[in-house]
Amino acid sequence: MTDRIPRLTVAHYSGLLASLIGAALIAAPLWTDEPGVLPAAGIILFAVVNWATDALPPHITALILFLFSAVFAIAPPDIVFSGFHASATWLVFGGFVISVAVHRSGLGARMVQALMIHLPGRYLMMAGGLAIAGMLLSFIMPSASGRAVMMAPLAVALADQLGFHENTRARHGLVLAAGWGTTVPAFGILPSNVVNMAFVGAAEGIHGIGFTYFGYTFLNYPVVGFLGAMIVIPLIAILFGAKPEPRGKAPLQTQWSSAERRLMGIMLIALALWMTDSLHGTSPAWIALGAALLCVTPGIGILPASVFSKDINYGAWLFVAGVIGMGAIANHSGLGGTMGDWLLANVPLTKDGGIVTFYEIFAISAAVGMVTTFPAAPPIVTSFSDAIAQATGWPLQSVLLAQVPSWMIYPFPHEAPPVAMAMAVGGVPMREGFRLLSVYFVFGVLIILPLQYFWGRLLGVYL
Repeated sequence: MTDRIPRLTVAHYSGLLASLIGAALIAAPLWTDEPGVLPAAGIILFAVVNWATDALPPHITALILFLFSAVFAIAPPDIVFSGFHASATWLVFGGFVISVAVHRSGLGARMVQALMIHLPGRYLMMAGGLAIAGMLLSFIMPSASGRAVMMAPLAVALADQLGFHENTRARHGLVLAAGWGTTVPAFGILPSNVVNMAFVGAAEGIHGIGFTYFGYTFLNYPVVGFLGAMIVIPLIAILFGAKPEPRGKAPLQTQWSSAERRLMGIMLIALALWMTDSLHGTSPAWIALGAALLCVTPGIGILPASVFSKDINYGAWLFVAGVIGMGAIANHSGLGGTMGDWLLANVPLTKDGGIVTFYEIFAISAAVGMVTTFPAAPPIVTSFSDAIAQATGWPLQSVLLAQVPSWMIYPFPHEAPPVAMAMAVGGVPMREGFRLLSVYFVFGVLIILPLQYFWGRLLGVYL
């Protein structure tokens, strides 16, 4: 019996084309005076296309990114491998261990049973419940990555309870609901994401402009945040929904097991520390790592030490490190700033153009975010916002705030690392995330952005 040769798909051809273009750009030092920017553009193009299409497994793409960036000196090794000492990567590592503990202890099944008691057994309601729970956490827990790591195991446990097996779209949709709900609406709540605070810090440091919690949140959360969620939830049900078919299982015991009590204690301590990180200054990543170590500590935890070699998805962990490293490469090479300068020089900005100007600012910010990811994009766009203000006739504060919707309406999962983290913990392929986000991107551009513009006009912001 002979092995069948896998048939090439559109994704494979897309990955091959991106590889060829990327290779040409990596060779740019041979024929250009700008050796840094073009090679960085080449390796980033390769990574973005392959992550979006799953032409290669995400961790293989990340390893190729590391290899070529180091071998061809696209960036120094400490930049290329910066993802491995980034707190977000270790937050995901801790999240993997916590996820295994939640599953094995039975705590996940107990939490899911409680959720199912209060929600009708329909896919739409379950996905909506996860997304809304993540949105509510955004008001009390300031770390999007921490929220994603908490919600993804719950989504996986819920999928198991509803009979959605691994590698099924219904399961992927629930994880995406949790990841999207914990991250994207929170871009509209001032202190709820690192991206928001990076933007506020850059605006104040570069231009001397500050924003209040109420003013920022009242502008960005109602339309792009809340209304966006009301569109994403049914969209997930349409793209991923299936009829729940729970398998026969024993009823949930009323008595808590010792493992459940110990894990609940660990989780409550971690949650309290996550919620108060502004007071003690400890990164959410180290809190998650500490919780993970407690889970394997004899006499306290509930997992054997072998969980690190048998149950951790290191492929997904490498992918997260690759996403962070890619953003660092873009920043180090100056690609983001170069791209912004090129856009300013070649995209005709409309003077006093109203909604046209609003769309132009969105497009510029979205293009920069696609290359650099959102933690890095706001400071880059903020740095040349005064040039946009002069070209469009808009007040500088209006230009600054007009970039915010581009963090909430985007097509590629890697652009918002917490969403990618939830997908990694939940085992969701990148192509499924791209499938949801690209469709929502179309809805966002056609429906959400006009509504956001007129809402901002009503508040006197977009002038």
